[in-house]
Amino acid sequence: MTTSNKATATLSGASLDPVCPRTSNPRLIPLIVNSSRKRSSERRIRRLKGPLRWLSIWRLLLLLLVFLGFAIAGFLFLGYRVIADSLPTDMDALREPPSKASLVFSADGDLIGEFFLEKRIVVSQEQIPEHVRQAFVSAEDGRFWEHPGFDPLGIARAGISNYRGTGSKQGASTITQQLTRMLLLTNERSYYRKLRELLLSTRVESHFSKSVILEMYLNRVYLGHGFHGIQAAATGYFGKEVEELSVAEAAMLAGLVQRPSDYSPLRRLARAKARQRYVLERMEIEGYLTANEAQAAMQEPITLVEEEVALNDLAAPYFVEHVRRWAERHFGHDRLYYGGLRIYTTLDTRMQNSAEAAVRDGLDALDRRIGFRGPLGTLEHAALAEFQSNPAQPYLPGYAGAALAADAQLLEKVPYVGAVVQIASRGEVQVAVGPFIFKMAKTDAQSALAWRGEAADGSGKRNLSLAVGDTLPVILSRDESGQDELILAQIPDVQAAMIVMEQSTGSIRAMVGGYDFRRSKFNRATQARRQIGSAFKPIIYATAMSKGVTQLDHVLDTPVKVKTAGGIWSPANYDGKYLGSITLRTALAKSLNTVSVRLVLQVGVDAVIDMARRLGVVAPIPRHVSIALGTPDLTLMEIVSAYAAFANGGKRIPVQEEGRWRLPGRFVERVTTDTGVVVEDYRKDLPTEQAIPASLAYLVVDLMKGVVERGTGKKAQELGRPAAAKTGTSTEWRDAWFIGYTTDLLAGVWVGRDDFTGIGSRATGGSAALPIWLQFMQAAHPATPVRDFQPPSDVILVRANELTGMPAPAGSQGARLVPFARGTVPDRFSANTSTERFERVNDFTP
Repeated sequence: MTTSNKATATLSGASLDPVCPRTSNPRLIPLIVNSSRKRSSERRIRRLKGPLRWLSIWRLLLLLLVFLGFAIAGFLFLGYRVIADSLPTDMDALREPPSKASLVFSADGDLIGEFFLEKRIVVSQEQIPEHVRQAFVSAEDGRFWEHPGFDPLGIARAGISNYRGTGSKQGASTITQQLTRMLLLTNERSYYRKLRELLLSTRVESHFSKSVILEMYLNRVYLGHGFHGIQAAATGYFGKEVEELSVAEAAMLAGLVQRPSDYSPLRRLARAKARQRYVLERMEIEGYLTANEAQAAMQEPITLVEEEVALNDLAAPYFVEHVRRWAERHFGHDRLYYGGLRIYTTLDTRMQNSAEAAVRDGLDALDRRIGFRGPLGTLEHAALAEFQSNPAQPYLPGYAGAALAADAQLLEKVPYVGAVVQIASRGEVQVAVGPFIFKMAKTDAQSALAWRGEAADGSGKRNLSLAVGDTLPVILSRDESGQDELILAQIPDVQAAMIVMEQSTGSIRAMVGGYDFRRSKFNRATQARRQIGSAFKPIIYATAMSKGVTQLDHVLDTPVKVKTAGGIWSPANYDGKYLGSITLRTALAKSLNTVSVRLVLQVGVDAVIDMARRLGVVAPIPRHVSIALGTPDLTLMEIVSAYAAFANGGKRIPVQEEGRWRLPGRFVERVTTDTGVVVEDYRKDLPTEQAIPASLAYLVVDLMKGVVERGTGKKAQELGRPAAAKTGTSTEWRDAWFIGYTTDLLAGVWVGRDDFTGIGSRATGGSAALPIWLQFMQAAHPATPVRDFQPPSDVILVRANELTGMPAPAGSQGARLVPFARGTVPDRFSANTSTERFERVNDFTP
């Protein structure tokens, strides 16, 4: 066998190793080695496969946890940024009060009104006594001086207590947290609000000292009855400044924080005392008081003041409300109630007080003339005897309050509850007021005895008359001889309104909108549109004279018939009498309806309406001849403003536009911020627009003087000054008007019922409204020299008999100087003209 054949045989699979013949081939050795290594690696991998699999899972979980941690951290950071960005950055601004009341001042500087949603008086930390601070810290946050704005120990303690359910639910808000809630946040219960509160608390703590934080808190904490802050509460509850508070009083105020209504000492004194005891005990525990000091404070008597009547209800309430309605529309809600505006008005407090007194006295007197409306109730024998044995009790409708001391004397002009104890056959009535017995005034006794009506107890008994035991409201007075007597003190069911205006400037000096603001806030001076009656006639006469009619022209006062779409209209005079041919001057003085109708027919309805508009009347006026009798419904403010143009030389009072409001008259002088920066200034808004010629205005004034001199307003002569005026009475005596003025002052009065029924007692403008006007003018008219209205240069004066309209020599009966516009003097006076200027009323002696 050759070598090549041997190699082939070997390669074909022959083995040189007798044991393993296949490995004898040297070329197969590397293959065998690699295969063996591979099998060894596979065995090692199989041995490590289990542990590596678990290691990979933990690595994945670890990676997931790391990722989740970063995600949570990012989310928390994002949440922190969102919350942080929603909080204020200017921390110093937080020291400013959150709201400032807007104040209203009279022309003489008196505070007459305040507009706010939170009543607050800010005091500095130096003004707050140490024991006041200690009382609030003890009651609300014992660890206030130690924690960083929130109290982890307090939170844990409250959480454990709430989890165990022992007692009531506990909170853990610190004083700082309460402060942040007052400043910026709400009382909503949510984790988001709580997080904001905690974050802001830490900011507040890092920015302000503890003393400043406590000062801010005490100036903002709500303590009931509308009192925000420690000073408002000290004044409201105790009538004191914060510096004057005792430890006992401070503890009582500190006890109010949690539940001001439930712990109010004005309404729940026992609860307030119990809460006060708790605070004093806490002050002792905190080391602020010794045991003896705490016990002494617990025993200290507390003197409380009565719940105060709001300032807005006391000083010129209808006027202040008128200002408030205007200011809210003009400046907006937030600026008025939070912005600390200072509103300086035109009101004169002396005139306002006189106006309110005149309205009340006038309505009381009118109510007495109208008559007794029935007793309050009836006391049987035993009850009547008990009534007389008890102290006198003041009469306040709907209030059975505290009586006087047994030995107290009755006060004049204070209403009391009286009980009839004797009715004599001669008409004398004896009335007991507690232990006191007085005779009733004769006229009031007659009125009470004339009453017939139903029982006040709802029993349905009818046709009753005054009897022993009947109770009635009375006031102590004195008769002409100085003896004590009682007069009826019913709350009138008739209302009145009054406006006083300085015609030269259009400034409103006084405003009364009703008998009692607390019983009815409806302002009858500015909101009530009532039938104007004969008070509209000066506008008609002004229209006629603008067309060339003169005071001495003769007109017919005879029955008149007017054909209208509804048939024949036949208006009559008030008393049904007619005077025939008379002068225009006499017609207005007597307020004759037939003459007014003829004048409207002569000049036209549209001309009269145009004149009213020129004078500032904005109310709807019916386009009908019946306006001659005063059928338009006007407000007192409108007619007063129209008359002011007559009194001020024809210059129209400015009308302030405020949206849909048209507000005649100047009632605000200027408005400033609380630092004195002028916001609005109306001091230059004086009457400048010439609505009618000055000569025409003077002719109307002179005509209206005749109403006072010898017409329906003669009682106004008692003022002792030249005055021009006009009365007005609407259909069935529903409305009574009197508007009159001197050279210095104008005042208008309306009297009527809110339900539009008749006033009663045939009440007219001269009998119901004029007495109110006169009482006011006598009490409050400026002490200026007595002077007459001055005619303008284009008015010619002639001496004539005002009844006949003919020339009359000086000193003859009925002679007076009568004004004419230049160019309108009748020919019969051509040789008797005068350009005399005068300083007093013609034929008038003050």
